[in-house]
Amino acid sequence: MVPWREFSLLHVLLFLSFMVSGVVVNLVQLVLYLVIAKLLDNRRLFRSLNYYLIYVIYGQLLFLADWWSGSKVTYYGQPDTLESLGKDHAVILMNHHYELDWLYGWMVGDRAGILGNCRVYVKKVLQYVPTIGWAWCFSDTLFLARDWAKDQLVLDERLAALMDYPDPVWILLFPEGTRYTKEKYLASKKFAESRNLPVLKHHLVPRTKGFSYTISHLDPAKISWVYDVTLGCDMATSPTLTNVLMGRSTSAHMYIRRYKLADIPKDDEGSAQWLSDIYVEKDQLLDSFHSTGKFEHPTLPTFTGVTKSPRPYSLALFIAVNSSVILPLAWTLLSGGWGTLLIAVVVVLIAMAGIKYFIGITQIDKSSAYGDKKKQ
Repeated sequence: MVPWREFSLLHVLLFLSFMVSGVVVNLVQLVLYLVIAKLLDNRRLFRSLNYYLIYVIYGQLLFLADWWSGSKVTYYGQPDTLESLGKDHAVILMNHHYELDWLYGWMVGDRAGILGNCRVYVKKVLQYVPTIGWAWCFSDTLFLARDWAKDQLVLDERLAALMDYPDPVWILLFPEGTRYTKEKYLASKKFAESRNLPVLKHHLVPRTKGFSYTISHLDPAKISWVYDVTLGCDMATSPTLTNVLMGRSTSAHMYIRRYKLADIPKDDEGSAQWLSDIYVEKDQLLDSFHSTGKFEHPTLPTFTGVTKSPRPYSLALFIAVNSSVILPLAWTLLSGGWGTLLIAVVVVLIAMAGIKYFIGITQIDKSSAYGDKKKQ
């Protein structure tokens, strides 16, 4: 349940500012796409410009994590692995357990200077979400319908496009396919036992088809690395969008490993086994984190955590965007009559419904029906 009494008029104004600025960005994307990508047939130039347009949208949400709530991400990994983040095209693998896993990924992407070029495998229905979904439609996002005949065509087209980007791109893949819940875990465990697969304690069985297809269709000369990220969160403050909006600091921890794409088997069986082995290790790492607060494993090194400070760009963006949107709205309201006030009340009610909708998108209980007994 969303605690509506905790939301203030300021939250409503910020949401309105986000939506107005986002729609403006969408319109600019549309014009630039039609002129530069279609008319002039210069997609690389469009993608370079689109980086900054995407950042205008992402940066406002990033502000909520970095500056509004003071949330933190702590890295664990080899120094050369952490230093390499953002320098090359890469595939990112991450467990899908928390409502804010996407935002923590954006925090890492921004610190690596690559946030505007972070792409993700997502459900096709999200392309219809105003602002973010519309922006993704212009950005080679991998929208999947969970119909392999259709998804294969999407992967072919989008992966080829992403390999042609002039600047480094991250392709984020959640191999589990949906967020972890107890019911989904029980269904996943049953599936693993029926197929003689490793039974994981903290993860769902990774879905290997999309991963194997992705790996076999990437050129190692263009996308050289695969990063595996094991994400664990402190639960003193639940990692939810509601808590971030309320200014409550959340804390995430990421154990990061890097692999050469060329070293990962390209055949379906080999790549599936590689991913399964990775998830067995991830499961042990996450089990250790839940038990001790540290990422420890019998055969993997243990690292001291490193926390990087946020960059100032999302703060500057927040000030610029909201000054440009909220101040004119406030002036219009104060200088208007009863009709203006009535319209404002209606807009506020719509905005509150919009906040509820966007929070709902991130909530675990609103994720896919994978493992839902009612759907089986």
